[in-house]
Amino acid sequence: MKTRKALSAILSCCMVLPMTACSKKSKTSNVQTAGDHPTDQTAIFELTNAQLPNNDVGEDELKKAYSKFVFGVLQRCLAAADGKNVLISSDSVLFALEMAAAGANGDTLDQMLQTMLPGVPNEQGFQFAVDRMDALRSNQLQIANSAWINERNGAKVYNDYLSFVTDHFDAEIRTEQFGPGTPDVINEWVSEKTDGMIDKLIDSVSPSDLMVLINAICFDAEWEKQFKEDNVKENYFYETDGTEHYVTFLSGNQESAMYLEGDRATGFLRDYKGGQYAFLTILPDDEDVDINEFMQGFTPDEYWELWESRTSDVALSYRFPEFETDYGIGLKETLIDMGMEDAFDRKYANFTNLCDQPAYIDEVIHKTHIEVSAQGTRAAAATAVTIKTHGMAIDDPFEEIKFVICDRPFAYAIVDTETGLPVFLGTVETV
Repeated sequence: MKTRKALSAILSCCMVLPMTACSKKSKTSNVQTAGDHPTDQTAIFELTNAQLPNNDVGEDELKKAYSKFVFGVLQRCLAAADGKNVLISSDSVLFALEMAAAGANGDTLDQMLQTMLPGVPNEQGFQFAVDRMDALRSNQLQIANSAWINERNGAKVYNDYLSFVTDHFDAEIRTEQFGPGTPDVINEWVSEKTDGMIDKLIDSVSPSDLMVLINAICFDAEWEKQFKEDNVKENYFYETDGTEHYVTFLSGNQESAMYLEGDRATGFLRDYKGGQYAFLTILPDDEDVDINEFMQGFTPDEYWELWESRTSDVALSYRFPEFETDYGIGLKETLIDMGMEDAFDRKYANFTNLCDQPAYIDEVIHKTHIEVSAQGTRAAAATAVTIKTHGMAIDDPFEEIKFVICDRPFAYAIVDTETGLPVFLGTVETV
């Protein structure tokens, strides 16, 4: 991990740092603010300006703590997959939730940060997300954050909260009179930031919504070594139940990839151009195992064992299919099950560093997309954290739009090669 940067003093709302490869469209003039957060309590963004505690953990411990969150989210999504492909970006979830955690206090803050980085001091856990976001950004991977504030709600967001997420998460601050057309406006922003790969993140908003916090990640990279014509051929892909699909496969050897071997799986690691990111596969030794079931039991320790085993000193022949996957899930129950209970509870949620009225998280929506081809990989993720208030009645409610949306396996990851941590992590049950 890059050297931890020192967080500066809180800046005013009007000072906005430019987004990497993105143009800002901030609208801060209409935000209903309530001064700074109460002086009788300490906000996480004040602690991050102070010196880190003496019990801070090392870089290896940080990676292992965060990987528990990565696999905890993945395994709960796999349990509900029902034979479908799964793909998550825990980084997108992390960045969106950390923006929400900046307004939390007490047990709510502890539960949020200890779910995402268990055993890590809160100040250091918060700094981890800021550092990781800065380290991941490149020409191949772009990250955008935004906070959409409901002018109809009547609650006032604290100035120093907005300053913090603007300064350290480069968040665009947008104000809207939440109504039937608001999802279209938010989804247009998401589509722009994900190069059209995710064109619809949320279906509706509510008059009691205080804000919607959004993270969007867009990845687009060519392979370091392009596949030659002889290495792109059609063949059969066999699902666990024996179903056959005749699809395009990509193949290669140790000249273009590294070999991986663990106790229960093998795989390979193939670089994207520049070497900052790589494509990693996990192929179970048991040919009859369901990949979603296998990955539910695949531990962070097994992942790190596989990562540490990478070598170019063996003869290697690999093959994998071109594929495309779209995935979406509501993470509320997953995060509650992992220990983030109070944030979703109207009675116990404590976001007193966020606004001047009682607030709680209503839902966390996560959507992803990936396309893997002979040329390279395009992938995107977006996460929405909807925060509601219940401190006052709304005089002009609107009718919520409701939508009825009828819409041999392996696992894979796009990893940042400096740390080995996955940016995207998923399974291919079918192609």
